[in-house]
Order: sequence, then C-alpha cells, then structure tokens
Amino acid sequence: MKSKLTEKEWVEEFKDFIQVSENVSVPEVISNQILQHVHKALNPSAILVFLKLFGIHLAVGTLSLAICHQFEINPFGTEKSLADWFMAIGGHKFCMVSCGILFTALSILVAGYFLNTEEVRVLRRTEFLQAFSLSVFSLAAFFFFGAEFALVFVGLWLLGALSGGCAAAEIVWKFKKVQHEI
Repeated sequence: MKSKLTEKEWVEEFKDFIQVSENVSVPEVISNQILQHVHKALNPSAILVFLKLFGIHLAVGTLSLAICHQFEINPFGTEKSLADWFMAIGGHKFCMVSCGILFTALSILVAGYFLNTEEVRVLRRTEFLQAFSLSVFSLAAFFFFGAEFALVFVGLWLLGALSGGCAAAEIVWKFKKVQHEI
C-alpha cells in the first residue's frame, strides 16, 4: 500500500467512502456512545477541572514557597525571599497581597499549559470559585503547617489570591483562544 495518495486517488476514495456510508446505517447504540463521548469531551466537569488544577497547585504552590515565604512558611529553608523584597517596597500589607497574587496566579498560569481548551473554558467560567477554593485549601494547609494568622493579613492575602487567580484565568483563556485560532 502506498503511503501517499495523489489528489485524484484521494478524491476517488472519498467518493467511494461517501457512497458506502450512505447505504450503511450506524447502530443507534454506537451513535449515542459517540455523542456522549463528544459531549463529555466538549463539556468537562468543573470538579474534574478543579482536581487537575489542585494537583498542579500542590506542586507549583510548594515550589513558589521557595521564592516567597508566605505566612512564614519556608519548606526549603531558603534565606531570602520575594517576601523580603515585597516588605521593603510596601510593608506587610503589600507583601500579603503580592504573595497571594503570586501563589494562585502561578498555579493557574502553569495549569493553562496542561489543561486543554475546553477545560480552560470551564476554568474561566468558574474562575472565582476555582481561585477561592485554591485559596481556602492553601490557607488551611498553611494553618496545618503552623502558620499564625492575623485576620487583616489573611484578608489581604485572600484578596490578592482571588484577584491574581481570576486575572491569571483570563490570561490563560486569551492565550488558549489565540493559540487555538492559529
């Protein structure tokens, strides 16, 4: 069998295919299975998207603590941190907002690489809920690992995390749209 067909051969084979397919009926069970599969692929569950995002966030969030010690959590024992720079620029409040932005935005930006276009569409549609859920789970993990919280700083960090997460979801969506159009 030849690996490449000429244009004329391709057109003839396509005509043969069309003639045969007009006379053959596809069993309804197979048609329904195909439709269900396509529907599921085009409409992923927001929960499944979150689970993928959460898995990515576990890795990226942990690594981000190497560059920005949030709530004094420093699993890698590094001496300096972006938090030091943020504190020098704008104090504790600026630091908490900036670290919140960094923590969720990095995870969502990295997730954009791994999620397909339909999953990113779902992420964008539920961006506030997704960012809020990541933030709450992250705060719970910080608390579990011994972070001490002050309500004002948690609120500022959460504000940064939500705004950074939502902005990152929009950026990822725009990137996927442009990438998909090319």
